[in-house]
Amino acid sequence: MKRNPLYTIMAPKSVAFLGASNTLGKMGTSQLLNVLYNEFPGRIHPVHPKEKEVLGLTAYPSIRALPEAPDLAILVVPSKLIVSMMTELGELGTRHAIIMSAGFKETGEEGRSLEKEILEVCESYGMRFLGPNCMGVLNTHHPFNCTVSPFSGKPGAFGLISQSGTYVAQTYQHLKKRGISLGKAISAGNSTSIGLEDCLEFLGVDVYTKAIGLYIEAIEHGDRFLELASEITPSKPFVAQ
Repeated sequence: MKRNPLYTIMAPKSVAFLGASNTLGKMGTSQLLNVLYNEFPGRIHPVHPKEKEVLGLTAYPSIRALPEAPDLAILVVPSKLIVSMMTELGELGTRHAIIMSAGFKETGEEGRSLEKEILEVCESYGMRFLGPNCMGVLNTHHPFNCTVSPFSGKPGAFGLISQSGTYVAQTYQHLKKRGISLGKAISAGNSTSIGLEDCLEFLGVDVYTKAIGLYIEAIEHGDRFLELASEITPSKPFVAQ
């Protein structure tokens, strides 16, 4: 059985961040700030064509200029740049990514074609990615939070999966008010490379996760989903909406 790509995505040792800058209020900047706020223990390499530093971190002018092939690349850039960037990351040796950018199959046929092209590029390099059109992941045990919402509180035992982009970040405070602390949260977005079933499989065997919540927009592999559900529910309850 192939190793689930979420093991690396949820707990990378090094991250390249494409789309963050020193301009506060920008989505990519907000997400990098959350990575820093939660004291991510790994190496962070911002990529910026003009800035020498981004939020106090050494920035690199291009993907090819990075000092290493990062475990994970996070992309918050215009959709038209994704294919070339994923190609460069594949050539560098990176095998995991989170594509937060929107503008793909959710926008129509042109976006669907672009999404298919990205998948083909990634498959040629053996890359797996979360998204596109997603809002990142939260792992309170690593710790690693690249979503748009700050997280504070103790690591919890509740795992959350959502195919809706902002749902993960919107639930933090609601859960906290009810005495529920998140352990891990995954925004799957369009589920192009890493699907709902991959996320469920990951949380199903995660030792820190004791219960699972899902926000589902579409199930593409129903048989696999039901198989996983039957395996997981005897030891971990989960609720789906």
